[in-house]
Amino acid sequence: MTDPARYQYREAFVLVEAVFDGVPVNYCPYIFVDNDAAIARGWAQGFPKKLASVYQTRSFSAPSLAAAPLAKGSRFGASVSAHGERLATARIQLEEPVADPTTVFNRPTTMRRYFPQLAAGLQEKPPVDELTMSLTDNLAIVDVWAGSAELKIPEVAGEDMNLIAPVRVGRGYRLGMAYSVTDLRILKNYVE
Repeated sequence: MTDPARYQYREAFVLVEAVFDGVPVNYCPYIFVDNDAAIARGWAQGFPKKLASVYQTRSFSAPSLAAAPLAKGSRFGASVSAHGERLATARIQLEEPVADPTTVFNRPTTMRRYFPQLAAGLQEKPPVDELTMSLTDNLAIVDVWAGSAELKIPEVAGEDMNLIAPVRVGRGYRLGMAYSVTDLRILKNYVE
């Protein structure tokens, strides 16, 4: 990772709890990144990545007023914007650490891989239309905290994420997560 401008990026995504063939899963209908290489890889995997500006409060190891420590009462915020419009704003005030990260992130993630054809007469016959499951290795979830949260997803012209805006907001979570996507399971092929 000695070329962070090319290979590190910020990301914001929405996961919706669902059930596929009796198995609890997360479905990813929206995901935003600030790096074109991340978009290309995401599309190949089935993540519906779009280019956006993603900002979040970062915690620093050197103590200071700007460090946002992982401690009760600390406040964190995040936002995602695209095309000059704010698409979502989230805030959390930390209340308590979560001892078991699997109580927060415990379902596999599914996506829709869809690649249309643009040739006349073939637009309704995509060569790829699959429901997939992301298979990962080296999942690490650290520093999980829970607290009171706010989430705003406004109506924005040209976007439809507001259609799944929450009616109410429960607990929020602040955590660090890393993993490698190493395989893809095709759950359903809609072309066949």
